[in-house]
Amino acid sequence: MRKTIILILLFAAVVFLAWNAYAGPDAFSKADKDGNGTITSDEFESAVTSKFREYDKNNDGRIDIKEFSAKGHPDAVKEFKFMDRNSDGFVNADEFYRAAIQRRDQIDFNRDSKISKEEYNSNKALPFLKFYF
Repeated sequence: MRKTIILILLFAAVVFLAWNAYAGPDAFSKADKDGNGTITSDEFESAVTSKFREYDKNNDGRIDIKEFSAKGHPDAVKEFKFMDRNSDGFVNADEFYRAAIQRRDQIDFNRDSKISKEEYNSNKALPFLKFYF
């Protein structure tokens, strides 16, 4: 029983640290520039553009798998493949933005093209948005 509790606590700590390594505890607030509790399309575009620049360490206008997985998240390779639509081993800004839009639409429960704090914090959003904010 004690081992089970320790494993559960370790798992929770890893999930928490992995989330913070990508999105940070304050990623929603950072993206919600006007502080109204909703990330609008413009705020979303700004956050995604900023995140792309953060990944593009060599400023060549594209991200390779090393740049994208530098933080060591276990799902990074899978998400990179999702973004790399033409399978050329690189993700350009357009591919990154299109993937982000697709992920946003998957968690936009009320289909208003905005992300509420509730949608952002949903279990469905957690696995995806950490890569884009």
